[in-house]
Amino acid sequence: MYTQGPRRGRLDRRRRWHPDCVEAYNRSDPREARRQVRRRDRGVCADCGLDTYALRRRHRGRGSTRRLRELGFKPRKSLWELDHIVPLIDGGGHEPSNLQTLCTPCHKRKTAGEARARRDVRRQSESESLLESAEQLLARSERLVALLAEHSPVPAEALAEARPGRSRAR
Repeated sequence: MYTQGPRRGRLDRRRRWHPDCVEAYNRSDPREARRQVRRRDRGVCADCGLDTYALRRRHRGRGSTRRLRELGFKPRKSLWELDHIVPLIDGGGHEPSNLQTLCTPCHKRKTAGEARARRDVRRQSESESLLESAEQLLARSERLVALLAEHSPVPAEALAEARPGRSRAR
């Protein structure tokens, strides 16, 4: 039987498991990771230091939804969010050392900043690849002009002047 938590009094189906197996299962369970971070940080934002549990106690009752929205929170059960310090997309993991508590506005700000940085890197690489493609096309066109000049009865100077994108006056 579970002795504590929301399942207290219910049958523990893992009772025949080896304790190491139970620990391994708990490490892989995202709900357990959230529980561990909740116990460790106690709802205090790692970025701004806001105690989300105290904020919830202060804003109870009538009009609490409006007041919380004015502060930048979604009025829901929890005012804090579990955040990966190193995002999963960048190679971070689910271990507790990579998890932190952030209030909703700080989490939005951090996530938006990370998305902006990834977008800038992607745009930079796209512009570099476009520049590289343009340089390759220019090199091909110059080789083509050279080949045409070798095998054409028209003088090479006339071909060079007829190339698109080049100015005639030098």
